[in-house]
Amino acid sequence: MMNGNGNGKPSGNYEVAAVRKALEILCEFGTDPPSLSVSDLSRRLEMPKSTTHNLLRTLESMDFLKQDPADKRYRLGPRVYELGMRFSHSTRLVAAALPHLKRLAAETKETVKLGVLSDNEILILSAIESPFQLHTRGDEGLRAPLHCTGLGKAILSTLSGDRVRAVAEARGLPRFTPHTITALGRLEEELGQVRTDGYAMDLEENELGVNCVAAAISVVVDGGTAALSVSAPASRLPRERIREYGERVLETARTVENALGARRRGLPVVTPSH
Repeated sequence: MMNGNGNGKPSGNYEVAAVRKALEILCEFGTDPPSLSVSDLSRRLEMPKSTTHNLLRTLESMDFLKQDPADKRYRLGPRVYELGMRFSHSTRLVAAALPHLKRLAAETKETVKLGVLSDNEILILSAIESPFQLHTRGDEGLRAPLHCTGLGKAILSTLSGDRVRAVAEARGLPRFTPHTITALGRLEEELGQVRTDGYAMDLEENELGVNCVAAAISVVVDGGTAALSVSAPASRLPRERIREYGERVLETARTVENALGARRRGLPVVTPSH
């Protein structure tokens, strides 16, 4: 259940309870399961069924949710996608980064992702998937944990020690594979190495058989902290090639930072020709 205002801060008196409840309902919808019933949501959010039902019907009337007439379960509606696309197209980060993400994807032929810090998780804003039949998913629009992903550790490395500990307390350090770091002290050690190297690694920590290298984009834009990554099957991105890919990812992150700086100063942004 979501507490506070979704980012770990206490609710203020200025908030409208009905709006909060409606947004909490939307935030409960993910990929597993993709649909939820009135009873599911009432139980998860600890709301009366009557209140839950009324909020669901309101959200459905505005196309934020759709109800399946067969099983009466609700799914996200097209209006959510519309808002997501509007956000993606309006953010300066995506506009500045996309040409450089495409170049990195073309050079590596692996999946490239751009993510931002959101509610103590990674939100994937943009992704370019590898052309290989066997490749890692783009997961655009989805969320991932911070402590066991390249993008997450790259972003955590830019935060203060107190903030890292607050994230660990809020989200925990759950184990996803035998390689997942689940001890805060060990995570803090690795973040120190990330700050030294300039890039972060995920060696089968979030998903077995998948490795990832990521670098933070230190210019904070649109109110968020961002990072970009290259991920691939471990067979094509073994530990021995991490440094090579790390340098490429770090170079791209710095190029994106320069592009963002140019946009802020009103200068033309040079798009790579290769």
